[in-house]
Amino acid sequence: MNNALKNTNNTKKRLKIGFICGTILLYFLFGALVVNIVKDASDLKTMESIKSEIGMLDETNFNSSKPNTLEELSALIESQKTTVNLSIILGVLFLSSTTVLIIMAKLMKNFLTTPLSDSHKSQKSGNNPNGSIFAVIDEYNEDFSKLNRIINLISNINKDISFEGILSHIYVSFKEFIPYTHIGIALLKNDGHTLEASYGISSPEMPNLANKLVGVSANIFDTSLYEIIKNNKARIINDLDTYLDERPNAKNKLYNKIILECGIKSSITLPLNVNNKPVGIIFFSSTKKNAYTESHTQFLETIAEAIAISLNKNIFIDELLLGTIYGLAKMAEKRDEDTGEHLERMKKYCVAIAKLLQKDKVYDIDYLFIKELERFAPMHDIGKVGIRDKILLKPGKLTDEEFSEMKMHTIYGATVLKTVENSVNKHKKGLFKFGIDIALCHHEKWDGSGYPKGLVGEDIPLSARIVAVADVLDALTSHRVYKKAMDFESAFDIIMEGRGSHFDPKIVDTILRHKNEIHSLYLKLHQPCISKKEA
Repeated sequence: MNNALKNTNNTKKRLKIGFICGTILLYFLFGALVVNIVKDASDLKTMESIKSEIGMLDETNFNSSKPNTLEELSALIESQKTTVNLSIILGVLFLSSTTVLIIMAKLMKNFLTTPLSDSHKSQKSGNNPNGSIFAVIDEYNEDFSKLNRIINLISNINKDISFEGILSHIYVSFKEFIPYTHIGIALLKNDGHTLEASYGISSPEMPNLANKLVGVSANIFDTSLYEIIKNNKARIINDLDTYLDERPNAKNKLYNKIILECGIKSSITLPLNVNNKPVGIIFFSSTKKNAYTESHTQFLETIAEAIAISLNKNIFIDELLLGTIYGLAKMAEKRDEDTGEHLERMKKYCVAIAKLLQKDKVYDIDYLFIKELERFAPMHDIGKVGIRDKILLKPGKLTDEEFSEMKMHTIYGATVLKTVENSVNKHKKGLFKFGIDIALCHHEKWDGSGYPKGLVGEDIPLSARIVAVADVLDALTSHRVYKKAMDFESAFDIIMEGRGSHFDPKIVDTILRHKNEIHSLYLKLHQPCISKKEA
């Protein structure tokens, strides 16, 4: 390849030099032709002058001077013949040189710019067995094609606002450029030192790898990944087993344990930066040893910034949208002074219950489910912004008519979230589904006696079933305008009584098995209130 490229470059240089020399020769011939034409015109003028003088002489003078004048005229005629012949020769040379240069220009243009055609291919395979020039042209064409595909990749990455969509696009489209079995992205948290595996996608042969890794976090200063971010350079590990055997502390890290158990043998890791500020790391991993080379690093460095910018844009938009809605939920909460920090408390209850269900393998719950639950649980009562104060803040029992209006807060809340969802980019359409389910269904009951739809059993979204338990537990143990706060044991007994009628029996059984953990969380959340009562 290098020799062929060198030969091609030399050929180009020779063509250019020949073209320049030919052009100089052409200008020289053209100049000579012009000089002769000018000389010819001058001689003709001299002849006309001589003829005029001859006509003006009288007979005597003419007879006496005739021989000399005729001799001059004869010499001038001979000179003119020579000049005409030379002009014809120069003209022929000029036309010939022009024709040759035009042909050379066309050939050089085709050589430098025309893609490898079928005739080139036949020459490469037949008449020109070595095909060095054509091999280089072929490779140039492939490089240009690959460059266009990379440009399209970057363009598509920037178009897709949903980062899950971006990751899926990367997984499908990057195969021709780099080998991998798993792609993962870890993000730096706001504290600047916690690195958390946030997104992942794996091949069908190991579908659970992404779910196992997402949510795993570590202090970046305690890992080798710190050097990648610090030096802003990619790292290739082509024998992960040997690499970790030489680093026992790293081998014991949860993330590394998981990837070793799943058969990952090599990886390439690249920092993600936005405006020269690190935001995270992207991993490409393979089940084969020695899967990566420097060419893969060069490719990833080409598109890393586009990925980082798109990721940062996606996170910003998510936080902006969700922050706005969360602010609306807090506004609804502030209308009722007695609810206090209800949103934060019930969010923590929800996360704790979900993790217990995951731990006991009661339901197939992954990190993303817990993350979405934590994000949207506080929005369960956002619809209360549409309920009148006289009903929302009424100290006594609601009438049937008032309760009917109160029940509308579930529909109002779902409507608010649907309205926001419909106004955003199509790639964000699924962003609020989790929140819509919670807002609409958190008052549904296991036996179908709830509202607004009267759903039964597992027809109620799991997220809403978890929120139902957490919401009631915190409401019972908190002060309201219409009641006093219950102690934990009394509230827990009411939850137990609602098993199979109000609440999902599997969820109730789970918190019963882990009652001490739930009680510890209750004490932590209500500690200021408890201390105040004891005082």
